[in-house]
Amino acid sequence: MKAKIFYFIGLQLLIFVLTFLIYGKCNLVYYANMSFYVGGLITFFGLMSYVVAGGFFDFFTESSRKVFTPKRLRKEVGKMRLPSEVFSFPNKPIIALGLSSLLCMCIALFVYYS
Repeated sequence: MKAKIFYFIGLQLLIFVLTFLIYGKCNLVYYANMSFYVGGLITFFGLMSYVVAGGFFDFFTESSRKVFTPKRLRKEVGKMRLPSEVFSFPNKPIIALGLSSLLCMCIALFVYYS
């Protein structure tokens, strides 16, 4: 639990630093913009790793290897790992971190427009 809070606070500090570096000042709109960019990027990365780890691209990868590999290299290609075996890290905390950043963006926009 402490690690998740540490990552969340670190991400918020990164968002504030990027806001100051890019915009030169910090207000709710600039914070919401940067939070959307960073949170969206992290969520996208987490969701893509979730899809790849789930085995969605395994059939395509294995078929492509069979079709495009010369016969003399088939044994070596058969020993290669599939994408779902490569992405074996936990991806749900990454998705949760990105979604928490997007939630902070929604709160900032709600405060700004109310």
